[in-house]
Order: sequence, then structure tokens, then C-alpha cells
Amino acid sequence: MSSTNLDELSKQYRFSKDVLVEFGEIYPEQLKVVIKALREPGTKYYFRVNTLRAAPEIVLERLKARGLNALQEPSVSHVLYFEISGPNPLPTTEYRLEVDKNTAESVLLGANVYAPGVTACQGLRLGSKVTVTDKHGQAVGVGISKMNEKQILGLRKGIAVEITTPKYVVPNMRASPEFLEGLIFPQSLPAIISGLVLGPSPQDVVVDLCASPGGKTTHLAQLMRNKGKIIAIDRSQEKISRLRETIGRLHVKNVTLLCHDSRYVDRDYPNLRADKVLVDPPCSALGLRPSVYEDSTKEDIIKLARYQRQFLKAAANIVKSGGLVAYSVCTMTKEECEENTKFVIDECGLELIKQPIILGSPGVERLCLGANLAQRFAPHIHDTSGYYIALFRKT
Repeated sequence: MSSTNLDELSKQYRFSKDVLVEFGEIYPEQLKVVIKALREPGTKYYFRVNTLRAAPEIVLERLKARGLNALQEPSVSHVLYFEISGPNPLPTTEYRLEVDKNTAESVLLGANVYAPGVTACQGLRLGSKVTVTDKHGQAVGVGISKMNEKQILGLRKGIAVEITTPKYVVPNMRASPEFLEGLIFPQSLPAIISGLVLGPSPQDVVVDLCASPGGKTTHLAQLMRNKGKIIAIDRSQEKISRLRETIGRLHVKNVTLLCHDSRYVDRDYPNLRADKVLVDPPCSALGLRPSVYEDSTKEDIIKLARYQRQFLKAAANIVKSGGLVAYSVCTMTKEECEENTKFVIDECGLELIKQPIILGSPGVERLCLGANLAQRFAPHIHDTSGYYIALFRKT
């Protein structure tokens, strides 16, 4: 694609040229379709049934009894979803309130605006009807202000705007009794697949190197039927606290928490050995939906890919001979996907192997020999977030 076309696409969709170039290298003929898909939430909101607590059929019955039309994912029996409706037209209002990127993307799906997410709200009065926008002026929802400008910018806590007209509509499952009772956990379909790919058994010792907030950790525990042992690691007490809350709510019993920088766990815990290791490190998150805009640079992506390699090296050192390492990232860049896969094969003594469950498309072979054994999820093809999963075995 020419520089002029990239400039036009960047201006139209608010995605940096660097990100457009990245996606263009993977999907050269479908770049515009990819960006348009990323800016929308997709048609399904997925959540996982915690089979340690309830059968999927029981949860379905409970939801339907409350008038919620949940459906079962045919490819994975313990995964349910709601159909997302929208986009809905937004009414015109006198006031506008600007929020940060994360808040804007949450508001698109009906979340309220909390004061810390507000970046500007000139002249706003209590009880006013207000249009919520991102920094580019893109409207994401309409609601009623629960504070005035002075309270929002002064107190910096509490609900600033209660959303009455979101652009897309989906049930708020995090406030549901099923969530609070630990019967469900909202999670994207590719994220759930990454746990199934690793395939832990009740006899395994499993290490989750970047475990907070606990979605994948608790899924692994569920697959292990609360047996065996999971060592869930993250680097701060705040993250460990979030992990502990999730583990407690979902009634998980086989997890040991470790507050540590897991890039160095092989060095600092030299006797640690695992049958299976999950590496789901911080990434550019360029596959997450909906994305109202994206400012990431090529330099940002390269730095993250190098950062991820430190976790992969640690995983390769602690996994037993013949053991498995699953690598997953919610992005689509070649540096964080196929190029990191090549690094693991060339530098870490692991071999890329076929995955037991495939719902995505093969990885890009021209970027890494054998990458067709990995799987990619693309928003415009699979109606999911953009995602990458690779499975390795220590030889």
C-alpha cells in the first residue's frame, strides 16, 4: 500500500501508520477490513463456565430463567456467549465529556464512566445528558452525569456518567450473580483455547508465568479438576492480590501464588521444574476489540517482542524434558508472533508442535519455517479478537 493510502487510512480510522504497516505485512489484501473489524466488538461476547462449580447446562438454565439468551459455543462445551447488538444511533446532547482510551472502549459496550477515566468535561453539570467521546471526538455512548465538572476533576473517584445509550449492548456479566458466585468468568474464545492447547492433566505441575488477573490460571485449574499443582507468578503484590481474589471467587484449590519477576524465575528458583508452562506475557494488545484508536509505534512493538523473549527463555529453562510450553499473545504483529516463535526454536531448545485443538488459521510460514503449526485468530476471519498461540515441546 502506498504512503498516501496509508496516510488516508490512518487519518480515517485513527490507527498509527506503524500499526497499519504491521497488519499490512500479515494481511496485505485485507488491511482496511482488518482495521474496521478491530474498531468493532464483534458479534459474540464469550464467557467460560467454571465446571469446578457448575455444569454449563445449569448456568444456561439460570441465565435463561432471568431472560438472558445465552448460547453454547459448539466447539467448546464449557464456553457460552451472548450475541452483541449494535451499533446503535446515539442521540445529540448539549454536553460532551472526553475519556481515555480504555474507558472509551469500555463505554462502547455499556460500561459506566468512572471519574479517573475522564480527561476533559468543560462546564458539565450534575444530571445533564452528556455524550462520551475519546480524545479524537469519536462518540462512544450517551449517559447522565452523576457529578459536575468540579467534582469529577477534584474528587477523581466514583461514577461520573451513568451510560444510558451505549453504542453496543451486551449484558453486564461482571455484576451478575453467576460471576459473583464464581460460576463464570468472562474470557475471549482464543484465550480459552490457549489453556486447552496446553492441555494440563491432574497429575501435572504447571507454571503460569504471567498469571494476573487469573483467567487462564483458573481455567488451567478447572481443566486439572483442582488437582496437581499450579504455580501462578506475577511481579507485584497488587497483581497477586487480584489473582488471589479471582482464585478465591472461583473456588480454586490447587494454586500456589508467587510474587516474583518471572523473567528470572529459572535463575532465582533453580530447582523449579514444570511439566507444562504457560507464557502469556504483556504484549502490544493490538488484537483487542473494540479499539477506538491506536497510537503504538514500531519501536513499542520491537521492545515488547524482546521483553517477551525473556519470559520464553525462562520457560524453556524450567520445563522438564518432554514437557510443553504454550505461548499466547492478544496481538497480530509478526515480531510478537512468528518471529518470537522462530526465536524459541533457534535459541531455546524447543520444537514447535501440532496443537490438539485448532479453531484459528495457520501461522504465516514465510515468517517462520513450520509456523503453520501455530494458530492465528483474526477479527475479520474468526469474529474474535486478534490472537496468536504456539505450542512447543522441550526436546
